[in-house]
Amino acid sequence: MQHTGHSRWKLIHLLSILVHLGLICAGSVAFVYNLGQNARPLGGTSLRISSADTNPCPLTLVDNTGSWGAFDVADRTLLTNCIFVGAFGLTINVAAFGLLLSMETHRVTLTEGQQHWRKQIITAFACVLNIFLAGAGVAMAGILSARIVESKSLIMPLVWVSLQAPIALSTAILDAIKNYREGQDLLD
Repeated sequence: MQHTGHSRWKLIHLLSILVHLGLICAGSVAFVYNLGQNARPLGGTSLRISSADTNPCPLTLVDNTGSWGAFDVADRTLLTNCIFVGAFGLTINVAAFGLLLSMETHRVTLTEGQQHWRKQIITAFACVLNIFLAGAGVAMAGILSARIVESKSLIMPLVWVSLQAPIALSTAILDAIKNYREGQDLLD
């Protein structure tokens, strides 16, 4: 089997790991920042009955200045999901990268076909999970861009999710291409 440096493959895996780490950091900082911004005492809030013209919900929790008194639950959930997707992507890509690098060395006890099938199994799982991560990134980027008007602290998670989606998809594609080429080399 012909072995090369696979520098593009290694670079895209390192980029994927760094982007998922950045997504975790950006989501965590935005989450903590928003909690700090909205951690004021509830003494200034009151439950008011508003008319149906101004608000579809007649009962609202409003502080004395007229704005919402608590951090929006949707933003909390969205930032928690950013942290989860980043942690899941980081775990998957570090594990796949480590396993595939460990299989780059030849083992005398295994044939080249056996080594290739082991790589192919790991690569198939990594490709499928990276495609799911790319889909989750696209969905979160769409939701974050819709909510960015309400909270400017969502800008950095949006940037990192916008980087995460194409890099996760590129990682899956390059893994599949590398695996296919190594299989072709095995047939020659």
